[in-house]
Amino acid sequence: MFFLEMAWGNLLRNRRRTLSTLLAIAIGVSMVILTNGVTGGISANMSDALVNQIDGHLHIQHRDYKKYFITDQEKILIRDYRVLSAEILKNPHVRAVMPRVMMGGLIGKDDKSTTFFGFGSDLSTLNNVLPDYGKNLVAGQALSADDPDGILVGRALANSLGLRVGDELVLLSKTVHGDSSNALVHVRGVVTFPQDDILEKSLVFTGLEKTLRENLLDLGDGATQLVVRIDDIENVPLVEAELNRLFETQGMPWRVTPWYDNAVFSRVVGMFGGIGKLISIILVLMVGVITSNALLMTFFERIREIGTLRAIGMRKLDIYGLLYVESAIVGVAGALLGLAFGAALVMLGRHLGIPLGGIVHQEIRPVLSAASLALSVAAPIVCIIVAAAIPIRAVSRMSVIESLNHH
Repeated sequence: MFFLEMAWGNLLRNRRRTLSTLLAIAIGVSMVILTNGVTGGISANMSDALVNQIDGHLHIQHRDYKKYFITDQEKILIRDYRVLSAEILKNPHVRAVMPRVMMGGLIGKDDKSTTFFGFGSDLSTLNNVLPDYGKNLVAGQALSADDPDGILVGRALANSLGLRVGDELVLLSKTVHGDSSNALVHVRGVVTFPQDDILEKSLVFTGLEKTLRENLLDLGDGATQLVVRIDDIENVPLVEAELNRLFETQGMPWRVTPWYDNAVFSRVVGMFGGIGKLISIILVLMVGVITSNALLMTFFERIREIGTLRAIGMRKLDIYGLLYVESAIVGVAGALLGLAFGAALVMLGRHLGIPLGGIVHQEIRPVLSAASLALSVAAPIVCIIVAAAIPIRAVSRMSVIESLNHH
Protein backbone atom coordinates (compact mmCIF):
# COMPACT_ATOMS: atom_id res chain seq x y z
CA MET A 1 0.00 0.00 0.00
CA PHE A 2 2.92 2.32 0.83
CA PHE A 3 4.49 1.68 -2.58
CA LEU A 4 1.16 2.30 -4.31
CA GLU A 5 0.63 5.68 -2.60
CA MET A 6 4.22 6.72 -3.21
CA ALA A 7 4.12 5.64 -6.87
CA TRP A 8 0.85 7.48 -7.46
CA GLY A 9 2.30 10.65 -5.94
CA ASN A 10 5.38 10.40 -8.13
CA LEU A 11 3.24 10.10 -11.29
CA LEU A 12 1.17 13.15 -10.35
CA ARG A 13 4.31 15.23 -9.95
CA ASN A 14 4.77 15.50 -13.71
CA ARG A 15 1.19 15.45 -14.88
CA ARG A 16 1.91 16.51 -18.45
CA ARG A 17 4.36 13.68 -19.13
CA THR A 18 2.16 11.14 -17.36
CA LEU A 19 -0.84 12.27 -19.41
CA SER A 20 1.06 12.13 -22.71
CA THR A 21 2.28 8.62 -21.89
CA LEU A 22 -1.24 7.52 -20.98
CA LEU A 23 -2.59 8.92 -24.26
CA ALA A 24 0.14 7.18 -26.29
CA ILE A 25 -0.68 3.86 -24.62
CA ALA A 26 -4.43 4.43 -25.01
CA ILE A 27 -4.13 5.22 -28.72
CA GLY A 28 -1.99 2.13 -29.31
CA VAL A 29 -4.34 -0.17 -27.38
CA SER A 30 -7.43 1.28 -29.09
CA MET A 31 -5.84 0.74 -32.52
CA VAL A 32 -5.00 -2.87 -31.59
CA ILE A 33 -8.63 -3.40 -30.53
CA LEU A 34 -9.97 -1.82 -33.73
CA THR A 35 -7.57 -3.85 -35.90
CA ASN A 36 -8.66 -7.10 -34.25
CA GLY A 37 -12.30 -6.02 -34.56
CA VAL A 38 -11.94 -5.38 -38.30
CA THR A 39 -10.23 -8.72 -38.96
CA GLY A 40 -12.95 -10.39 -36.89
CA GLY A 41 -15.56 -8.56 -38.97
CA ILE A 42 -13.99 -9.76 -42.22
CA SER A 43 -14.08 -13.34 -40.95
CA ALA A 44 -17.70 -12.96 -39.78
CA ASN A 45 -18.81 -11.43 -43.10
CA MET A 46 -17.20 -14.15 -45.15
CA SER A 47 -18.45 -16.98 -42.95
CA ASP A 48 -21.99 -15.56 -43.08
CA ALA A 49 -21.81 -15.31 -46.88
CA LEU A 50 -20.48 -18.85 -47.25
CA VAL A 51 -22.98 -20.44 -44.87
CA ASN A 52 -26.06 -18.56 -46.02
CA GLN A 53 -25.34 -17.91 -49.70
CA ILE A 54 -22.95 -20.53 -51.09
CA ASP A 55 -21.96 -23.64 -49.15
CA GLY A 56 -24.37 -24.11 -46.25
CA HIS A 57 -22.94 -25.50 -43.03
CA LEU A 58 -21.77 -28.75 -44.59
CA HIS A 59 -21.66 -30.36 -47.99
CA ILE A 60 -21.54 -34.07 -48.67
CA GLN A 61 -19.83 -35.51 -51.68
CA HIS A 62 -17.92 -38.54 -52.94
CA ARG A 63 -14.50 -39.11 -51.38
CA ASP A 64 -12.98 -38.74 -54.90
CA TYR A 65 -14.98 -35.61 -55.67
CA LYS A 66 -11.99 -33.32 -56.17
CA LYS A 67 -10.41 -35.83 -58.53
CA TYR A 68 -13.39 -36.30 -60.85
CA PHE A 69 -15.86 -33.38 -60.45
CA ILE A 70 -14.59 -31.78 -63.67
CA THR A 71 -13.47 -34.75 -65.76
CA ASP A 72 -15.85 -37.61 -64.90
CA GLN A 73 -18.87 -36.73 -62.75
CA GLU A 74 -20.47 -40.13 -63.30
CA LYS A 75 -17.89 -41.64 -60.91
CA ILE A 76 -18.92 -39.30 -58.09
CA LEU A 77 -22.67 -39.20 -58.74
CA ILE A 78 -25.12 -39.63 -55.84
CA ARG A 79 -27.57 -41.64 -57.92
CA ASP A 80 -30.60 -41.25 -55.69
CA TYR A 81 -30.11 -38.24 -53.47
CA ARG A 82 -33.50 -38.74 -51.77
CA VAL A 83 -32.36 -41.94 -50.02
CA LEU A 84 -29.15 -40.34 -48.76
CA SER A 85 -30.98 -37.14 -47.77
CA ALA A 86 -33.46 -39.15 -45.71
CA GLU A 87 -30.57 -40.84 -43.87
CA ILE A 88 -28.89 -37.48 -43.17
CA LEU A 89 -32.12 -35.92 -41.91
CA LYS A 90 -32.25 -38.52 -39.14
CA ASN A 91 -29.51 -36.54 -37.39
CA PRO A 92 -31.28 -34.35 -34.80
CA HIS A 93 -29.14 -31.30 -35.67
CA VAL A 94 -29.89 -31.37 -39.42
CA ARG A 95 -32.63 -29.00 -40.57
CA ALA A 96 -32.55 -29.26 -44.38
CA VAL A 97 -30.68 -31.00 -47.22
CA MET A 98 -30.39 -29.70 -50.78
CA PRO A 99 -29.07 -31.62 -53.83
CA ARG A 100 -26.67 -29.66 -56.00
CA VAL A 101 -24.54 -30.09 -59.09
CA MET A 102 -21.51 -28.06 -60.05
CA MET A 103 -21.14 -27.60 -63.77
CA GLY A 104 -19.07 -25.75 -66.31
CA GLY A 105 -18.86 -25.10 -70.02
CA LEU A 106 -19.55 -22.29 -72.46
CA ILE A 107 -22.26 -19.66 -72.18
CA GLY A 108 -23.16 -17.57 -75.20
CA LYS A 109 -25.42 -14.87 -76.57
CA ASP A 110 -25.50 -14.13 -80.29
CA ASP A 111 -21.84 -14.05 -81.40
CA LYS A 112 -20.36 -13.65 -77.92
CA SER A 113 -19.41 -16.51 -75.66
CA THR A 114 -17.23 -17.26 -72.65
CA THR A 115 -16.67 -19.99 -70.09
CA PHE A 116 -18.97 -20.38 -67.11
CA PHE A 117 -18.88 -22.14 -63.76
CA GLY A 118 -22.18 -22.76 -62.09
CA PHE A 119 -24.26 -24.28 -59.33
CA GLY A 120 -27.46 -26.13 -60.16
CA SER A 121 -29.63 -26.37 -57.01
CA ASP A 122 -32.95 -27.95 -56.12
CA LEU A 123 -35.35 -25.01 -55.88
CA SER A 124 -37.74 -26.70 -53.45
CA THR A 125 -35.08 -26.71 -50.70
CA LEU A 126 -32.86 -23.82 -51.80
CA ASN A 127 -34.38 -21.18 -49.51
CA ASN A 128 -34.23 -23.50 -46.50
CA VAL A 129 -30.56 -24.36 -46.96
CA LEU A 130 -29.23 -21.06 -48.36
CA PRO A 131 -31.66 -18.39 -47.11
CA ASP A 132 -29.53 -15.47 -48.35
CA TYR A 133 -28.54 -16.85 -51.76
CA GLY A 134 -30.34 -13.92 -53.44
CA LYS A 135 -28.97 -11.30 -51.05
CA ASN A 136 -26.52 -9.94 -53.62
CA LEU A 137 -29.11 -9.69 -56.37
CA VAL A 138 -28.60 -6.37 -58.19
CA ALA A 139 -31.09 -6.80 -61.03
CA GLY A 140 -34.06 -9.02 -61.87
CA GLN A 141 -35.49 -11.66 -59.56
CA ALA A 142 -34.32 -14.68 -57.58
CA LEU A 143 -34.67 -18.23 -58.95
CA SER A 144 -38.19 -19.66 -58.96
CA ALA A 145 -39.78 -23.00 -59.78
CA ASP A 146 -42.36 -21.00 -61.74
CA ASP A 147 -39.59 -19.99 -64.14
CA PRO A 148 -37.56 -23.21 -64.53
CA ASP A 149 -35.42 -21.92 -67.40
CA GLY A 150 -34.40 -18.70 -65.64
CA ILE A 151 -30.83 -18.40 -64.36
CA LEU A 152 -28.79 -15.93 -62.34
CA VAL A 153 -25.48 -14.67 -63.72
CA GLY A 154 -22.61 -12.82 -62.09
CA ARG A 155 -22.52 -9.09 -62.78
CA ALA A 156 -19.01 -9.28 -64.27
CA LEU A 157 -20.18 -12.09 -66.57
CA ALA A 158 -23.26 -10.06 -67.57
CA ASN A 159 -21.06 -7.07 -68.37
CA SER A 160 -18.66 -9.12 -70.48
CA LEU A 161 -21.48 -10.54 -72.65
CA GLY A 162 -23.66 -7.43 -72.55
CA LEU A 163 -26.50 -9.31 -70.84
CA ARG A 164 -29.74 -7.88 -69.53
CA VAL A 165 -32.57 -9.46 -67.60
CA GLY A 166 -34.73 -11.47 -70.04
CA ASP A 167 -31.97 -12.13 -72.60
CA GLU A 168 -31.83 -15.67 -74.00
CA LEU A 169 -28.62 -17.65 -73.64
CA VAL A 170 -27.24 -21.00 -74.74
CA LEU A 171 -25.38 -23.18 -72.26
CA LEU A 172 -22.97 -25.72 -73.75
CA SER A 173 -21.72 -28.36 -71.35
CA LYS A 174 -21.50 -32.10 -70.74
CA THR A 175 -23.89 -34.50 -69.10
CA VAL A 176 -22.70 -36.37 -66.03
CA HIS A 177 -22.05 -39.29 -68.43
CA GLY A 178 -19.63 -37.20 -70.52
CA ASP A 179 -21.83 -36.52 -73.56
CA SER A 180 -22.00 -33.06 -75.11
CA SER A 181 -25.19 -31.21 -74.28
CA ASN A 182 -26.86 -27.82 -74.53
CA ALA A 183 -29.81 -25.93 -73.11
CA LEU A 184 -31.64 -22.73 -73.95
CA VAL A 185 -32.14 -20.51 -70.88
CA HIS A 186 -32.73 -16.84 -70.11
CA VAL A 187 -31.37 -14.33 -67.63
CA ARG A 188 -33.70 -14.02 -64.67
CA GLY A 189 -31.37 -11.99 -62.46
CA VAL A 190 -27.87 -10.58 -61.97
CA VAL A 191 -25.86 -11.09 -58.76
CA THR A 192 -22.58 -9.86 -57.33
CA PHE A 193 -20.08 -11.99 -55.47
CA PRO A 194 -17.70 -9.52 -53.78
CA GLN A 195 -15.77 -12.24 -51.95
CA ASP A 196 -14.35 -13.49 -55.27
CA ASP A 197 -14.42 -11.12 -58.25
CA ILE A 198 -12.67 -13.69 -60.46
CA LEU A 199 -15.49 -16.20 -59.87
CA GLU A 200 -18.05 -13.47 -60.61
CA LYS A 201 -16.73 -13.30 -64.18
CA SER A 202 -18.01 -16.82 -64.85
CA LEU A 203 -20.67 -17.34 -62.16
CA VAL A 204 -24.04 -18.94 -63.00
CA PHE A 205 -26.80 -20.06 -60.60
CA THR A 206 -29.52 -22.33 -61.93
CA GLY A 207 -32.30 -24.55 -60.66
CA LEU A 208 -32.34 -28.31 -61.19
CA GLU A 209 -35.63 -28.30 -63.06
CA LYS A 210 -36.49 -30.42 -66.10
CA THR A 211 -34.61 -28.46 -68.79
CA LEU A 212 -31.29 -28.52 -67.00
CA ARG A 213 -31.71 -31.81 -65.15
CA GLU A 214 -32.63 -33.80 -68.27
CA ASN A 215 -31.32 -31.87 -71.27
CA LEU A 216 -28.09 -30.34 -70.01
CA LEU A 217 -26.95 -32.74 -67.27
CA ASP A 218 -28.93 -35.99 -67.75
CA LEU A 219 -29.02 -36.40 -63.98
CA GLY A 220 -32.12 -38.46 -63.40
CA ASP A 221 -32.60 -38.43 -59.62
CA GLY A 222 -28.91 -37.84 -59.00
CA ALA A 223 -26.71 -35.04 -57.70
CA THR A 224 -23.00 -34.57 -57.16
CA GLN A 225 -23.33 -32.81 -53.79
CA LEU A 226 -25.73 -32.49 -50.90
CA VAL A 227 -25.67 -29.16 -49.10
CA VAL A 228 -26.71 -29.40 -45.45
CA ARG A 229 -28.07 -26.80 -43.03
CA ILE A 230 -27.99 -27.56 -39.31
CA ASP A 231 -29.45 -25.92 -36.22
CA ASP A 232 -26.35 -24.05 -35.02
CA ILE A 233 -23.01 -23.24 -36.62
CA GLU A 234 -21.29 -24.27 -33.36
CA ASN A 235 -22.47 -27.85 -33.98
CA VAL A 236 -20.70 -28.17 -37.34
CA PRO A 237 -17.72 -30.23 -36.03
CA LEU A 238 -20.08 -32.53 -34.10
CA VAL A 239 -22.38 -33.20 -37.06
CA GLU A 240 -19.40 -33.59 -39.40
CA ALA A 241 -17.92 -36.28 -37.15
CA GLU A 242 -21.27 -38.09 -36.70
CA LEU A 243 -22.05 -38.19 -40.43
CA ASN A 244 -18.54 -39.28 -41.40
CA ARG A 245 -18.75 -42.04 -38.81
CA LEU A 246 -22.14 -43.11 -40.24
CA PHE A 247 -20.78 -43.28 -43.80
CA GLU A 248 -17.70 -45.24 -42.73
CA THR A 249 -19.76 -47.69 -40.66
CA GLN A 250 -22.10 -48.39 -43.58
CA GLY A 251 -19.29 -48.56 -46.13
CA MET A 252 -20.55 -45.53 -48.09
CA PRO A 253 -18.10 -43.52 -50.23
CA TRP A 254 -19.43 -40.14 -49.06
CA ARG A 255 -17.45 -37.61 -47.05
CA VAL A 256 -18.52 -34.47 -45.19
CA THR A 257 -16.78 -31.13 -45.75
CA PRO A 258 -17.46 -28.20 -43.37
CA TRP A 259 -17.96 -24.64 -44.62
CA TYR A 260 -14.67 -23.42 -43.15
CA ASP A 261 -12.65 -25.71 -45.43
CA ASN A 262 -13.54 -23.41 -48.33
CA ALA A 263 -10.28 -22.40 -50.06
CA VAL A 264 -11.30 -18.77 -50.71
CA PHE A 265 -12.37 -18.32 -47.08
CA SER A 266 -9.14 -19.83 -45.76
CA ARG A 267 -7.01 -17.71 -48.08
CA VAL A 268 -8.68 -14.36 -47.46
CA VAL A 269 -9.26 -14.78 -43.72
CA GLY A 270 -5.76 -16.19 -43.25
CA MET A 271 -4.24 -13.26 -45.14
CA PHE A 272 -6.16 -10.58 -43.25
CA GLY A 273 -5.64 -12.40 -39.97
CA GLY A 274 -1.89 -12.37 -40.61
CA ILE A 275 -1.95 -8.68 -41.55
CA GLY A 276 -3.98 -7.90 -38.43
CA LYS A 277 -1.53 -9.78 -36.19
CA LEU A 278 1.43 -8.01 -37.80
CA ILE A 279 -0.18 -4.58 -37.29
CA SER A 280 -1.04 -5.48 -33.69
CA ILE A 281 2.52 -6.60 -32.95
CA ILE A 282 3.92 -3.38 -34.44
CA LEU A 283 1.48 -1.26 -32.40
CA VAL A 284 2.27 -3.15 -29.19
CA LEU A 285 6.02 -2.74 -29.75
CA MET A 286 5.52 0.97 -30.46
CA VAL A 287 3.61 1.31 -27.20
CA GLY A 288 6.45 -0.46 -25.39
CA VAL A 289 9.14 1.77 -26.94
CA ILE A 290 7.22 5.00 -26.26
CA THR A 291 6.52 3.98 -22.68
CA SER A 292 10.11 2.88 -22.11
CA ASN A 293 11.45 6.23 -23.34
CA ALA A 294 8.96 8.21 -21.24
CA LEU A 295 9.82 6.21 -18.11
CA LEU A 296 13.54 6.53 -18.82
CA MET A 297 13.22 10.32 -18.89
CA THR A 298 11.08 10.33 -15.75
CA PHE A 299 13.36 8.02 -13.77
CA PHE A 300 16.59 9.81 -14.76
CA GLU A 301 15.14 13.09 -13.56
CA ARG A 302 14.71 11.40 -10.16
CA ILE A 303 18.11 9.73 -9.84
CA ARG A 304 19.13 11.92 -6.88
CA GLU A 305 15.79 11.14 -5.22
CA ILE A 306 16.39 7.42 -5.76
CA GLY A 307 19.91 7.83 -4.33
CA THR A 308 18.45 9.56 -1.27
CA LEU A 309 15.93 6.73 -0.74
CA ARG A 310 18.72 4.19 -0.88
CA ALA A 311 20.88 6.30 1.43
CA ILE A 312 18.20 6.27 4.16
CA GLY A 313 17.95 2.49 3.98
CA MET A 314 15.63 1.50 1.11
CA ARG A 315 16.93 -1.67 -0.51
CA LYS A 316 17.62 -1.90 -4.25
CA LEU A 317 14.84 -4.51 -4.43
CA ASP A 318 12.42 -1.96 -2.93
CA ILE A 319 13.50 0.60 -5.57
CA TYR A 320 12.76 -1.97 -8.25
CA GLY A 321 9.35 -2.60 -6.72
CA LEU A 322 8.50 1.11 -6.50
CA LEU A 323 9.45 1.82 -10.10
CA TYR A 324 7.65 -1.28 -11.37
CA VAL A 325 4.50 -0.22 -9.51
CA GLU A 326 4.68 3.18 -11.23
CA SER A 327 5.14 1.46 -14.61
CA ALA A 328 2.24 -0.89 -13.91
CA ILE A 329 -0.05 2.00 -12.94
CA VAL A 330 0.76 3.82 -16.19
CA GLY A 331 0.38 0.64 -18.24
CA VAL A 332 -2.91 -0.50 -16.72
CA ALA A 333 -4.45 2.99 -16.70
CA GLY A 334 -3.42 3.59 -20.31
CA ALA A 335 -4.68 0.16 -21.38
CA LEU A 336 -8.06 0.70 -19.69
CA LEU A 337 -8.35 4.11 -21.34
CA GLY A 338 -7.47 2.45 -24.65
CA LEU A 339 -10.07 -0.21 -23.95
CA ALA A 340 -12.73 2.49 -23.62
CA PHE A 341 -11.56 4.24 -26.82
CA GLY A 342 -11.26 0.98 -28.73
CA ALA A 343 -14.68 -0.28 -27.63
CA ALA A 344 -16.21 3.04 -28.70
CA LEU A 345 -14.52 2.78 -32.12
CA VAL A 346 -15.71 -0.82 -32.59
CA MET A 347 -19.29 0.13 -31.64
CA LEU A 348 -19.17 3.10 -34.02
CA GLY A 349 -17.84 0.84 -36.77
CA ARG A 350 -20.62 -1.67 -36.15
CA HIS A 351 -23.19 1.10 -36.38
CA LEU A 352 -21.83 2.87 -39.48
CA GLY A 353 -19.94 0.06 -41.22
CA ILE A 354 -16.40 0.32 -42.58
CA PRO A 355 -16.21 0.04 -46.40
CA LEU A 356 -13.25 -2.00 -47.62
CA GLY A 357 -12.29 -2.46 -51.26
CA GLY A 358 -9.81 -4.81 -52.86
CA ILE A 359 -10.21 -8.51 -52.13
CA VAL A 360 -12.87 -8.00 -49.48
CA HIS A 361 -14.86 -5.36 -51.37
CA GLN A 362 -17.65 -5.13 -48.82
CA GLU A 363 -18.82 -3.19 -45.81
CA ILE A 364 -17.28 -4.52 -42.63
CA ARG A 365 -18.87 -4.33 -39.19
CA PRO A 366 -16.17 -5.02 -36.59
CA VAL A 367 -16.62 -8.09 -34.37
CA LEU A 368 -14.61 -8.62 -31.21
CA SER A 369 -14.69 -11.74 -29.05
CA ALA A 370 -14.01 -11.65 -25.33
CA ALA A 371 -10.75 -13.56 -25.85
CA SER A 372 -9.58 -11.16 -28.55
CA LEU A 373 -10.51 -8.16 -26.40
CA ALA A 374 -8.61 -9.56 -23.40
CA LEU A 375 -5.54 -10.26 -25.55
CA SER A 376 -5.71 -6.76 -27.10
CA VAL A 377 -5.46 -5.25 -23.60
CA ALA A 378 -3.16 -7.77 -21.91
CA ALA A 379 -0.47 -7.82 -24.62
CA PRO A 380 0.34 -4.06 -24.38
CA ILE A 381 0.36 -4.21 -20.55
CA VAL A 382 2.84 -7.10 -20.58
CA CYS A 383 4.95 -5.29 -23.20
CA ILE A 384 4.98 -2.12 -21.05
CA ILE A 385 6.05 -4.05 -17.93
CA VAL A 386 8.83 -5.76 -19.90
CA ALA A 387 9.89 -2.50 -21.57
CA ALA A 388 10.03 -0.79 -18.16
CA ALA A 389 12.89 -3.10 -17.17
CA ILE A 390 15.32 -1.11 -19.35
CA PRO A 391 14.96 2.30 -17.62
CA ILE A 392 14.51 0.70 -14.18
CA ARG A 393 17.71 -1.30 -14.54
CA ALA A 394 19.53 1.78 -15.87
CA VAL A 395 18.73 3.95 -12.83
CA SER A 396 18.90 1.22 -10.20
CA ARG A 397 22.37 -0.07 -11.00
CA MET A 398 23.99 3.26 -10.12
CA SER A 399 25.63 3.39 -6.71
CA VAL A 400 24.26 5.63 -3.95
CA ILE A 401 27.18 8.09 -4.33
CA GLU A 402 26.75 8.25 -8.13
CA SER A 403 23.02 8.86 -7.73
CA LEU A 404 23.50 11.65 -5.16
CA ASN A 405 26.14 13.36 -7.31
CA HIS A 406 24.09 13.08 -10.52
CA HIS A 407 23.18 16.40 -12.19
